[in-house]
Amino acid sequence: MKASDILGLPVRDPRGQDLGIVTDLRCVQDGPLRGSMNAPRVQSVVVTSRRTGSLLGYHRPEQTGPWLIRAVVSRLSRPVRVLDWDDLELNDTELTLRRPYSSG
Repeated sequence: MKASDILGLPVRDPRGQDLGIVTDLRCVQDGPLRGSMNAPRVQSVVVTSRRTGSLLGYHRPEQTGPWLIRAVVSRLSRPVRVLDWDDLELNDTELTLRRPYSSG
């Protein structure tokens, strides 16, 4: 599976309600050994209602930069949800959350 197979997919909760689209993947490098490094594995996905600005990384708390850009991008890409990959089920056309979404 390639990242392009996942990016842009719609995400729905178990009731079929739209949560947004996958705009970013968060990976950890703990997969099988490939050469001298471990392969990356998807740990979670970032889901937003729009693509606008979400790939700039301003939804991450550690991201710094011009406050005006951060404010505009944050406003345009609300809400931002980070969902664990293990909580999602992938089919050909969308990802479905296996349990009800809670923001906490």
